[in-house]
Amino acid sequence: MSWDKRTINMSHLDMVREMLDDSGFPYILIVQESVPGFGINDDISLTGEPKYYDLRRLQYGNWVILERIERTADCDADDTITSHKFSLWEEPKDWKYIERRG
Repeated sequence: MSWDKRTINMSHLDMVREMLDDSGFPYILIVQESVPGFGINDDISLTGEPKYYDLRRLQYGNWVILERIERTADCDADDTITSHKFSLWEEPKDWKYIERRG
């Protein structure tokens, strides 16, 4: 049995935030959860402490971007951080920042 799990950040939130900064457009950015990574790319300190990832909510104009981490119990399958865009009035009220698969 191998252990090749990684944490892959596929979120577009930072790109959107950079464009908003460049244009001077106002926004609100809030960290909703901070979660440890369980991948081989997440042990970055000499003490063996895992790397933490902030899961955020970005609101600008009439839009909201929410991040989530999709975790799997499979030691060979990657955990992924994704971003999802919603109109402000369609934002899910029960958003799961941590989604478990398998």
